[in-house]
Amino acid sequence: MTGRTFAAVVPPQTVIEEMEDYIGPRREADRRLSWVWPEHWHITTLFIDDLPDRSLDPLLEGLDQLAARTPRFPVRIGGGGCFPDPFQARVFYLGVTLGDEPLAALSKTGRALASTVGAPPDGARFVPHLTLARTRTRFDGTRWLGVLDSFGGFDWTATELTLIRSHLRQGPRNRSRYEVLGRFPFKPAGSGGALGRLETVGAGD
Repeated sequence: MTGRTFAAVVPPQTVIEEMEDYIGPRREADRRLSWVWPEHWHITTLFIDDLPDRSLDPLLEGLDQLAARTPRFPVRIGGGGCFPDPFQARVFYLGVTLGDEPLAALSKTGRALASTVGAPPDGARFVPHLTLARTRTRFDGTRWLGVLDSFGGFDWTATELTLIRSHLRQGPRNRSRYEVLGRFPFKPAGSGGALGRLETVGAGD
């Protein structure tokens, strides 16, 4: 087994830096929160808890084809949200206010692909979001939702889908280490239907 693996749309570095301007000063404001670090920010479209080795290559090929027929699309994230609800919050996130339909299509098709290649995905209802913080103990998160709402929105054009493997507790300060398994470009506006180029890269790229 290759471990926890997920496909995601990752914000560009300029957007990550813009978001960090808002979030960075608040990291120490509440010790109940464990913040996701900027290099790990993403919008998940597919999550596989245990990816069998035999399923990796067909998954890479399938995601490449999926991305190649998906046109680039605008994304906007903004507005605070939490799971499971505001009064028993465990996860805080920014919601997706633009681009939710193509993200949902990527999730639906990606999940079907994963099942076909023998890598059953998680069965949770798809809610497009970018996770910012987690907490071990549930608490009333309404104040933090107001803070996140005040950030406004962050915009970019999604140009690729990324497949990432998460190595738990192998990163600095016992955090997870992310390994990029493949990047799959979306179809540029006005292009034909040719398949995108499969680009498999190593950790740290």
